[in-house]
Amino acid sequence: MADTVAGDGTLSPLKRTAYMSQEPGDSAAVRVPPPLIFFACLAAGALLEYLFPTPRINGTGALRLTAGMLCSLGSLLMAAGASFTMIRHRTPFNPDRPVSTLVTNGVFRFSRNPMYLSLLLLQLAVAALYNAGWVLAFVPVLFLLLHLFAIRPEEAYLEDKFGDTYRNYRKAVRRWI
Repeated sequence: MADTVAGDGTLSPLKRTAYMSQEPGDSAAVRVPPPLIFFACLAAGALLEYLFPTPRINGTGALRLTAGMLCSLGSLLMAAGASFTMIRHRTPFNPDRPVSTLVTNGVFRFSRNPMYLSLLLLQLAVAALYNAGWVLAFVPVLFLLLHLFAIRPEEAYLEDKFGDTYRNYRKAVRRWI
């Protein structure tokens, strides 16, 4: 039987019941919680900034403040939008838990990973607001670690669980934005 998704981005009740099983191995097997990856990158950048301060960029206070506030706002909107959508569909935030629904609406129409995008935006915001070059230098590190340790296992899990439905969603919606 083919996987079907309702017009609102949820699985039919019959399919949802079938996917809510808690069989062993029914998770993305993400070994390191993504918020821990974020805090590790933020802490490493902040520690290096404290130990080996990067040169301050003078005359860019208003620009940095504006960029930092815009990144903060974007991070908040992405995280809140994803959270509300996931709560409404009763699917867990924890990637180590089985998902009950392939969520494809809300902010998930624009990004397959809005929660991870919000973490990247937050790291950028901190770097801009505190004029912290080391924190900024850890943005690509955060990007790479999220990709390797969270996104790849999640994508493999979702493809295995939802099959063509997930593959079609992946073709229609970009990973980041």
